[in-house]
This record gives sequence, C-alpha cells and structure tokens, in this order.
Amino acid sequence: MLKDINDQDAGLDFYDELCSRGPHAFSMFVVILKKAGYQKIAEKLEELCNIKVLAPYYYKMDSKPIGYCLIIINEIFDDPRKNRRGSKVDAYALENLFQKLNYEVTVEWNKNQSEMYSILYEFSQHPGFKEVDSCVVYILTHGGNEDNRDFLLGIDEEEVYLDEIFTMFNNQNCESLIGKPKIFFFQACRGDIHDRGVNIKTGLDTVVSQESEISSSTDASDFSNLDIVSNKISHSTFSDIIIVHSTLPHHKSWKHHDTGSWLCEDLVHVVSNHYHDFDLGTMLTIVSHHMQKRVSIIDTKQAIHVETLGVTGLVHFNRK
Repeated sequence: MLKDINDQDAGLDFYDELCSRGPHAFSMFVVILKKAGYQKIAEKLEELCNIKVLAPYYYKMDSKPIGYCLIIINEIFDDPRKNRRGSKVDAYALENLFQKLNYEVTVEWNKNQSEMYSILYEFSQHPGFKEVDSCVVYILTHGGNEDNRDFLLGIDEEEVYLDEIFTMFNNQNCESLIGKPKIFFFQACRGDIHDRGVNIKTGLDTVVSQESEISSSTDASDFSNLDIVSNKISHSTFSDIIIVHSTLPHHKSWKHHDTGSWLCEDLVHVVSNHYHDFDLGTMLTIVSHHMQKRVSIIDTKQAIHVETLGVTGLVHFNRK
C-alpha cells in the first residue's frame, strides 16, 4: 500500500479513507510512515497539519431586539408622473422580513428632502443603539448621480446625498454603533445607463435562455504611508458599514408594478429562507444570482452593487 503513495489517484482514495478512520488515524499514519522510511513525507504532513486555519470573525448579533431598522419609502411625489407604483408591496415584505429577523422596525412614507435628513439624523441618535447589536436603513425612492455623488430624492425632488447619510452614522457622530454593523440598502437609480446585457452562447452556438420577469418602470430621478504605534484604543472614522445598492454606479434600477422592486423581492425571498444557515454576504451573492435571471420590459438587466467600509466580520442574523 505504501508503495502506491506517490500515485495521485491512489493517494486521493487513501486520503478519503484515512479521513473516515477516526480522530487518531492521522497521527498513527504518520508514525507508520516514519517506521517505513518515509521520513520526509511524514514531516511534510506534520508541517501541513500545524498550519493554522483562519476562522472567520462574526459580529455579535444576539441582542433583543437585534437592532433597529428604519425604512423610508417615497411612493407619491409632488409631480404625479414620478409616482412609484409597487411600493406598498415592498413595504409589507420588508417590514415582515426585518421583524422576522428580530429588528424593531419603523416605516416612514413620502418624505421631502428636509424630512428625510431630519428622520435619518434622529435615527442615527437613537438612544436604544447602546443596547442593540446593529442597525438597518432601507430607502426606496428615485435617485441619481451628480459629480460622482450618489443622491436620493425626496418627494419634492430635492437631493439627499448618500455620503452625508454615512457621515451621520460614522464613529464620530454615532458612537453608540461603534464596532457594530450598520447596514444600508438603497433602492434607487444611480444614473441613466441601461445595462443591455450580453448574449451568452453555449457550445451548440445557441443563446442561453433565462427565466425573466418583465418590469415596466425605473427608480430614475429623470429619464434624460505613516504607521503610528499607540496603546490607545481607537477606530477609523468610518467602519462596520455595509452598503447594498440595487444597481451599479450610473445605472438605472428596475421594479415591477405588481411584485415590487427587484432587489427587495429577491432579498426577502433569499434571506427569509436562508438566514438560519448563511451570513449576509453569502446571501447577497445568492440574491445577485437570482437577479441575473431578470430582464426589464425594454430588455435590460440589473446587477446589485455591494460596498463595505471598514467591515471586520461577518453578519449572521441567527448564528447559534
């Protein structure tokens, strides 16, 4: 048997067999290798065995409630042509989802620019943040980009800039959430680019068909090197922030009039079914997979965009 150890196929079969022989099988095998004259192989195996496996770090997520969730939905605009059909479907689904995840949820409807800034600031100063492990902000409205700054629109079509929102929740202005995950979801257009997609061909030179869902509107605002060693414990100004955009920079974002926004529908479906098993990052990958199957009424696609600022761990909503 030992003479076949250098044979690749035999080695793989032997490895599978060894793994099923109990907790002491490996150490006994190393001893046998040494006695049989395979000293170098035995030493190499011992060396590999001593390599430390990097274990993932998880944020603490067991407070009750697990955190506070703010949902802002702009459906009815001052200009009726800008109204966002399907918003009530999103609202119901999101409120149920985050309550299921043990968040205390607040839903705000149809706010202008000034009201949005005020609500967000007051939420960032929530006294309960001292006692919980996380917060979620989910905003659904029209949006766009100006001078490479993403913005959201109030119902008065005045801009609320994302970088100003993040500043409200940074470690300088929101000390109660230092070291705790702050999760932002934005369902809004970020520009005017349509993602026309790419036709994928199989080996048979035929276009791959995909399940698709037709949508008929967007969330567009308009169709047109010094290291210092210190004993002081400190944090970067921006940390533990996870940002999920419904679309890529400068692109349009789509929703369905009857079933709601693409991101919301897929996020609710995936998280509801998998939050017991997977961390948020893994679930967002699954959401992205689902969204690749969608196509708009004008034959365009959409991809989510996930950003992290100083994230130091994984977010698991139900880790035992």
